[in-house]
Order: sequence, then C-alpha cells, then structure tokens
Amino acid sequence: MSRFVLYRFTIVACLLSLPGFLNAQEMRVYTTVRNLRGSTVSEDRAPVVARSLTLFHAGKVYDYVEAAKELTIFEPAHHRFTLLSERRRVATEVTQDEVRQFLNLVEQEGWKQLTTTTEQQDSPQGKSLMWLKFQLKPEFEVTFDGAKNVLSLTDRAARYHAELQAAPTKTAVESYLRFADATAELNSVLHTQAPLPRPRLVLNGALREHELLPIVVELKAQDDRLHLQARHEWTWKFQSRDRQLISGWESQLGDVGLRRITFRQYQQESMASEVSRNR
Repeated sequence: MSRFVLYRFTIVACLLSLPGFLNAQEMRVYTTVRNLRGSTVSEDRAPVVARSLTLFHAGKVYDYVEAAKELTIFEPAHHRFTLLSERRRVATEVTQDEVRQFLNLVEQEGWKQLTTTTEQQDSPQGKSLMWLKFQLKPEFEVTFDGAKNVLSLTDRAARYHAELQAAPTKTAVESYLRFADATAELNSVLHTQAPLPRPRLVLNGALREHELLPIVVELKAQDDRLHLQARHEWTWKFQSRDRQLISGWESQLGDVGLRRITFRQYQQESMASEVSRNR
C-alpha cells in the first residue's frame, strides 16, 4: 500500500451546492459497474464490481449497494448524508462540510508528495505520481459529439468516455448531478480504493453544460492500472417494490436497536475492513 493511501486512511480514521430541491417526479437508476481491465470477454460478461439502486424521492436520494448491504441517503437541502450498514447494524450521519474538510487534508498531503518526490516518468513510482496528479488536477481535453451524444475527456494519465441521453427535465439532470458530485466526495473518504473526486466533478460539469444524463461511463487509465465501466438504466417512475424498499430502510433507521456511531467510527470500521481484504 502506498504512503499516500496509508495517509488517507490515517487522516480519515483519526479526524473525526446551493440549497435545492429534487424534482417531485420519482426517478430511478440502476447501475452496474464492471472491471474491463485486461478483459478478453465481451463487456457484458466482464466481472461485476458493484451493482446499485438509486431512488430519488421526496427530497432525498436513496442509494443502495446490495452486495455490501449498505445504504446512503443524501439530503441535498440539508447538505447531509445518512449511512446505514445493514450487515453491521450501524448507522451514522455526516455533513458535506465535514467530508470536504477530510478531502482538503488529503489533497494537501497529495500536493506535498508531488512537490517533494522526484521520479522518472516511466518508473512505477513516476506513474503513480502522474496518477496522483491526475486525481488532484486533471487537465482534460474535452470533445463532444452532439450527433451521437458522446462525450470524451482525455488527460495524459486517464480518459473518460461517456455515452449520454436526454432527460425529461433539466431539473432531473441537476438532481442527479448534485447527488453524483456529493457521493464522489463521500466515497473518496469512505473507501480506501476510491479515487479522489476532482476528475469526476469535471465530468459532471460537462454533463451539466450539455444537460444530459449518462448511460455508459468508462474511466481508463493510460497505464492500464484501471479500466471501469458504469452502465446506468434510467426509468422515470418507481417499480412496485421501490416504495417498499424505502419504507423498509426508513423503518430500520427508526429502530431503537440500531447502533448509532460517529462518522469517525463508521469510517474506521469500513476502511479497516477494506484494508484487511486487500492485504
């Protein structure tokens, strides 16, 4: 594990937007993330990294990762997340301001590492530093094919390729992108392997500019250290079970037997588990 990743773990474990509204229309997106790195099979047969269901309802966004049995509820009007681990029977809350405080410290350490380390660009350490710089300050060349609704963002370290579609309303686009911005920041302080959020925030800014939603998003590192594909299936009304899921999650959060812990404790448990699995 690199010194920078260890520092991220230490900072996150030891510490601890404008107000808006979501469209009253219910919105649903099912996301499948696949690992295409080194894959010799078709995209639809590549290994699945994660599947998630995201439901926009009554001013909240419910994002559920079934394999991990983890729920994130984002309330944009209050700039707040509620996190629930069904597996550990624990919950916590954290504000966007708290998340950004952690990020600022991690990014400061990242810049310090870049300015104090000198390595040949083609060496393993040099490539790692280039990847770190990309996360801190991507320098994208952006191209958009309006006829095909295809967006490309290319940096010397990595490339985004996004296939897009129109949304029923502009509010739907902004609602999704506000959530996508916030969770990109949250995931980077909650999960040890998650990249820093700045490149994704730039991509989201481009989506805002064109007022489109993603169908497929690929992120590929130029040195092949990473190649992920997220495929989004959008619907503009709930399925019959979706309201039952929301009701069930809210019921769990209201259970007096649920263990409520600080965000610092939640981070420590989540990240320590990831570090243990990756050894």
